[in-house]
Amino acid sequence: MADITQTVYEVARGGLDLTASKTTVVTANNYFFPNDGRTKLYVKNATGSTCVVTIDTPNTVDGQAIANRTVSVATAKEFEIGPFPPGDYNDGNGKVKVTFDQTVDIVVVRG
Repeated sequence: MADITQTVYEVARGGLDLTASKTTVVTANNYFFPNDGRTKLYVKNATGSTCVVTIDTPNTVDGQAIANRTVSVATAKEFEIGPFPPGDYNDGNGKVKVTFDQTVDIVVVRG
């Protein structure tokens, strides 16, 4: 299992080529991206099964753990997930941790 830090791509008026910017995930890896509260995760599922995306919530409220956020991305669907409030989703390094149970394509964007 590897920890992979994703590049955050800035979306401009001229657009962003999501196909050229994508990463195909390996389900055994943990994926991280820097988060400023305006960052979003784009997920494209071309597999034959629903993909469960798990977004870690490492912080607490009143001493109680915050349940991890899960998003189910059905077969042949494309989802944009986020933004992620830093106080809930950022780890001590200012990054969000995401895992996947299927091999999907992802792009992390801001803008």
